[in-house]
Amino acid sequence: MKVFSQNEWRSLQEPQFWLMAIASGIATIHASLIWRSNADSNQFILSLLCWLAVAILIWEKRHKLILQSDIVSSFLGFSLLGFVLLRSLWMTSFDNLFHFIPFIAAIGLVLLASGANKLHQYWQEIIIIFAFSIPVELLINRIGILALYTANFASLILTYLGVEFYREGVNIILANGKAVEVAAGCSGWESIFPLLKLSVLFLVMFPTKTMQKILVPLAAVAIAFVVNGVRVAILAILHAYTAEATFKYWHIGTGSQVFFLTSTLLFGGFCYLTSKRLPSEHSDKRELSEL
Repeated sequence: MKVFSQNEWRSLQEPQFWLMAIASGIATIHASLIWRSNADSNQFILSLLCWLAVAILIWEKRHKLILQSDIVSSFLGFSLLGFVLLRSLWMTSFDNLFHFIPFIAAIGLVLLASGANKLHQYWQEIIIIFAFSIPVELLINRIGILALYTANFASLILTYLGVEFYREGVNIILANGKAVEVAAGCSGWESIFPLLKLSVLFLVMFPTKTMQKILVPLAAVAIAFVVNGVRVAILAILHAYTAEATFKYWHIGTGSQVFFLTSTLLFGGFCYLTSKRLPSEHSDKRELSEL
């Protein structure tokens, strides 16, 4: 049987310890719920990345945080956390509310830790968690116009490759009569929204200028759109001239992850190059000020 020392017992009585334990529990519950929802691996990885980013931000400013809440804020915080816990225990369907569980839990934890008048201390973490909580499936079902632009772009690629085809709306029909339909789920939104979430993560965690704040989200959309257009063109060729198993492998199988990984790596490279410009720009400013 382990006997706690006096210092260890005091650390267990500190509010920081219990807040950290509650936050770890929330992150674990959220990750397990995503796993139970049979979501794709991309969503699971993004959720882990979200919580990791939040943990890094909190750790960097842990000595500056004011942990002093009032009775009303503490009650509201406990209520929100209790709601999240009960909702998680009796989860019967993974509806739109399920996606906002991390955001609700984060607000409850902030109210419990510092109160409503100190919410501004956590604006970075709140923005990141809210951005990563937006249900992509709901937005995809409401926005379908991108499918036509994706079909046009894929058709342009097929033209340059010399593939014989013709297009009817969102349907691309190859010369042998086989066709692929660019549905809402294949229009590119499933790649665009994750990259937009990563762009929010980058803009919040790293100092950027106004122009960079505009370029980073635009680059996320452009990269995801182009990579997905290439994906649709490749799938059209595979569907027309290869076995059905090959097409399924690259469409809904393991091969489909390659395209998302490619777009993520390209966007990560763009963000890296963008961040590398910052020190030189700041150093130039300092040299001018010294002159």
